[in-house]
Amino acid sequence: MSENLTDELDLMKISGPPSFSDMPMETVYKIVGKVDPYSRLAVRKVCRNLRNVIDDTDPGFKYVKVDLSRYASRLWLTNIGRGAICYSRNSNDPGCTVRRTSQSKSIEKTQLDAILDDLAVIVKNPKLRLDKFVIVSSHEASKQFVEWIRDIAQSGILLHTKKIKLDIFPLKDVFGVLSHCKPGFLEDIEFYCYDSAGKMDEIINLEQWKRAKSINIEGRVCEDIPIEHFFHFSRITIKLRKLSVSDAIKIRDDLMKSAHFEYAYIKIIEGVDPDVLRAINPNYHPYDALDPFEHGNYTFRISSDKDDLALL
Repeated sequence: MSENLTDELDLMKISGPPSFSDMPMETVYKIVGKVDPYSRLAVRKVCRNLRNVIDDTDPGFKYVKVDLSRYASRLWLTNIGRGAICYSRNSNDPGCTVRRTSQSKSIEKTQLDAILDDLAVIVKNPKLRLDKFVIVSSHEASKQFVEWIRDIAQSGILLHTKKIKLDIFPLKDVFGVLSHCKPGFLEDIEFYCYDSAGKMDEIINLEQWKRAKSINIEGRVCEDIPIEHFFHFSRITIKLRKLSVSDAIKIRDDLMKSAHFEYAYIKIIEGVDPDVLRAINPNYHPYDALDPFEHGNYTFRISSDKDDLALL
């Protein structure tokens, strides 16, 4: 019996300890589940089996931020703000250097291609469900980002995020991104754009717009959107050139009587007309504090300060 045991021990010495791929799949999944989100992008490149396991595992994060700057792009998988993957141009060749903490690697891809390829891995995970997705872009990069998300959508994948924030996007590219988010899952839309040309009428007809609950538009004046197209939102932050009395009446009779309404912040470039305030509150006097409105379980307080109108 001792001879058999010795033979088995000698065999173990020769064969060595079991490799990672020899472990039961249940064990592999548990190990992968403890790997941080950034490291998973590297681990999935080790072999096909690990790639399949990681692609079939909950990604373990609810926040993604992408900064598509001209000279150095960054990818965050946490809102803490540290530990991002940095993709920077190489000065002497067409590739880029990928860095995270103290580790770096030079690759042949451009910085934009590299970050979008890593982002594609994340977005294509069928179990991805984000609370917030932030894209900060330059004018040149936003076009390529829209082309990228369009290619993702052609494979039947829509972006599952509750909130999307687009910073410094032309309006046509805002449409391009929103149209590839999951309608109904998307609740909160926020974007900053620097132009007013086209696409707004297409945006307000998107299911993503119609089924969202919160809107925040910065940078552009929403004078080309009928005020009633905002009334399905619970939370509204917009800028208008002016607010007409007729629109103020619609706000009073429709928006403020809606059971889902929470608040609206409206910045009015040409200032708040006293007639507008009187349309909302007939008892308004410029020298008196505005009394709150009572409606059901809600209290609405209206205040004006130079060019701001708040309905809370």
